Amino acid sequence: MPPQARYFDLTGKKAMVVGADNPAGGAIARAYAEAGADVALCALTADEAVMRARAVRRDIESLGRKATEYVMDVTLGKNVQVTTRQIAKEMGGLDIVACAPDLFLGKPIERTTDSELARVMQVNFASQYFVVRTAAEEFRRDHRPGRITLVTSVIGERSMIDTTAYAAAHGAVYSLVRAAAHELAGEGIRVNAISLGWMDYMDDRIDESENGKRAKRFPMLRRLGHADDIGGTAVWLASDFGADYIVGEIIAVDGGLLQHQ
Repeated sequence: MPPQARYFDLTGKKAMVVGADNPAGGAIARAYAEAGADVALCALTADEAVMRARAVRRDIESLGRKATEYVMDVTLGKNVQVTTRQIAKEMGGLDIVACAPDLFLGKPIERTTDSELARVMQVNFASQYFVVRTAAEEFRRDHRPGRITLVTSVIGERSMIDTTAYAAAHGAVYSLVRAAAHELAGEGIRVNAISLGWMDYMDDRIDESENGKRAKRFPMLRRLGHADDIGGTAVWLASDFGADYIVGEIIAVDGGLLQHQ
């Protein structure tokens, strides 16, 4: 194997992807499998999300890798813990964990209800906290280093109108990545994140309104991102070589959106 190929080699690794029913999570799961990992696919709800995760499983199995889908209610810390423990037992341990929940809310602050705020914070932030906490527990149990990659949004760094709840949740994820990385790095557990800009599957927030057209103009590359733009970065962050000295970082996969002045 050429030395540089090791940067994208996950042969023999065991990975868990939370939110594999979402486009970002599905892309990460497929990329992990292409790099040689077996993957546990966690759907966030027990409905059509499971069918989407099952489609990802079929893609992974076509590559000759193992994949199994689960349902994980990420709003409950105990559920995250129990499901992750089950997955680790069935897979023979975990090496890599990625978490990609995404519940968008576009509402002015004065119209955002308490229940909407709570739900957005639960799905977008608390779930990530629970996954980091539980993944670290599993890595410690097996006395092995671990790789954790969270998927967040550039709106956590640079907000936009009518996204106060969503921006607050992702801003909390930014802080979580840095604080958890600081706390866990000494144990060989590397926490990083991928921060997404405007993606072509975000029909719930990108339309043909003036705001939507403006969003499409802001990236330097003058296009919306694709799910396939995410996988390579996720594999690199999970590898033992090229990104081994990268920790506590939030890498923007946004076509240059954050550089827009």
